[in-house]
Amino acid sequence: MMNKQRFLWKLNRLLRQLEEQWDSLRNLWRGSQSTTRMCPNCRALVDRKARVCPLCKVAMGYRAGGLGKLLQNVLPNFMPVSFVLLTVNFAFFLLIFAAERDLSAQDLGRLLWGAGSPSLTRWGADVGALVSAGQWWRLVSAIFIHIGIIHLAFNSYALIFIGPLLEELLGKERFLLLYVVTGVFGFVVSNGYYGPWLTTAGASGAIFGLIGAGIVFSRRWSQWGSKLGQQLIHWAIYGFGYGLVIGANNAAHFGGFVAGVAFAYLLPNRHRVTESAAGRFLWNIAYWFCVAVIVLSLFLALLGGQ
Repeated sequence: MMNKQRFLWKLNRLLRQLEEQWDSLRNLWRGSQSTTRMCPNCRALVDRKARVCPLCKVAMGYRAGGLGKLLQNVLPNFMPVSFVLLTVNFAFFLLIFAAERDLSAQDLGRLLWGAGSPSLTRWGADVGALVSAGQWWRLVSAIFIHIGIIHLAFNSYALIFIGPLLEELLGKERFLLLYVVTGVFGFVVSNGYYGPWLTTAGASGAIFGLIGAGIVFSRRWSQWGSKLGQQLIHWAIYGFGYGLVIGANNAAHFGGFVAGVAFAYLLPNRHRVTESAAGRFLWNIAYWFCVAVIVLSLFLALLGGQ
């Protein structure tokens, strides 16, 4: 009798917990359907898609809606472009590993340290001589190719840490342009420094571009404190130092970092300057142009890898 009562008590407790979880999920879903948000300056409720508050004229940062907002509730640091970039990096790495593996003992080495130069070249890694020969897309596709799971893990950790912060500060359009431009410029500097036949790849140039831009934003824009800027400076120092120790492509790191610093200095503070409709339109054009270039570059890389 006692065991039966204890069982029923545990069952009822489990059912109550499941009901509470279900109510929590329903609340998250209802919250994701909201069409308004609060202006951070005047606290007025405005349209969720508004980039400028219609009452106080203060620029408003990006806020996700629908599925994006639901994911933000579950993953507080979720920002759509940052996580898409992260997903593409992992997907491309797994694709290359699956295509190159031969069920031998060498597979572990490929997983840790990546495929050899011929394989990386075939899949779209950066090679200066091939870029000069007209294969421009390697400057972009190489950003999404990583030389081993350790290389991918380091870059992924940095992207998860700083990517969402910058994306929320800049908006998805400026953030994606910053990521692509700094990554490409890093490979351009690398090709000039190391010569035309080095095979190189990875998002490190773009990551250093984000770090460089973040350092400048922490000093120019009041939205970021000096402590974060100091932490990013330490990241840059450790990154360059670690690159020297392991023989990484510090030329690409330096090129991306310089490009990120220049981008941040040239970009006006969108939270202090009211952006015109024409300006928003041009940034949208730049965003979709970057998306098109990335998709085309990865498509051409996949054709080469077949």
